[in-house]
Amino acid sequence: MTKEIGNYSNMETGEVVSNGLLIRNPESYSIIEKEKEANRKTYLRGRRKKSEFEELVGRFTFTLSSTIKQLNQDDRFTQTEKARIIYLGTYVSYQEKGSYLTHDNGNLILKNKLQSLLEMTNKKEFYKFYNKMLEAGITQEYIINKSNVKVAWSNDYNFRGTAPASELKEKNLIKTFDKQIRELYKEKDSKGKKVHTPNNLYTLFMLLPYVHPESNMLCLHPENNINECQPLTITEIAKLFGYNRTNDLKRKLFKVKLKGLPVFSTVSNANLTHILLNPFIVYRSNKSPNDALMMHFNDTATRLANK
Repeated sequence: MTKEIGNYSNMETGEVVSNGLLIRNPESYSIIEKEKEANRKTYLRGRRKKSEFEELVGRFTFTLSSTIKQLNQDDRFTQTEKARIIYLGTYVSYQEKGSYLTHDNGNLILKNKLQSLLEMTNKKEFYKFYNKMLEAGITQEYIINKSNVKVAWSNDYNFRGTAPASELKEKNLIKTFDKQIRELYKEKDSKGKKVHTPNNLYTLFMLLPYVHPESNMLCLHPENNINECQPLTITEIAKLFGYNRTNDLKRKLFKVKLKGLPVFSTVSNANLTHILLNPFIVYRSNKSPNDALMMHFNDTATRLANK
């Protein structure tokens, strides 16, 4: 064999060996290397964009699409209570830490602090809701002493940690971003009045199972690829949620804003209008949102970057 620059050439066959690997078409070797380098750069750009997105958006909580659909049909809870359940789920600790309701600094949220966290002024109403959650198995009490009761949260509703492979395979996972869900729930106007009531947020939260991974478009079958997921129109969503008038749903949805910025955006053609949901509130892909989606919600990205 004779040595080429960085390669070895067999005198009898003319085949080129590089680092012990046979190259049958040495004339295409430079093209292959360029493709590998281009793929490597694309991969690194994707990693960087994902890291930047994760830094902006903050930590997330997993919930299951199937669970939210079941909750939507659960007559034991009012629409307001269902929104409160989604909000409380953002406080669940990691599974290995017991799945207790916990502040971000690790401090437990005890039972006697829940009413304040929920911003409920009516004590009777609070305990009615709390007891419903106990009976439904959403929460479970662990008594430290008479004054201190830890509250565990059901992993069937929300969890933090490693997601089951079966749920990944079925595309049943939803990632909701804690800071933004809490902002929607707790935001006040200049007069100290809630910007959104839990009842206002109910439809937004119940739409989460219809968010398509990556595109964030509301679809009837989001587990399918974008060409087969059947994007929903505002009229179809109204029918899905039992609204008699499409405009009633439209007003309710577009009234919901994140610090004055859009939660929903529309994509229209000559005949139909489809709806995108802000990826800084919910996202289901392990990749960063694509540029086309981010363009619709660039103001949210700018606000979070400047916080």
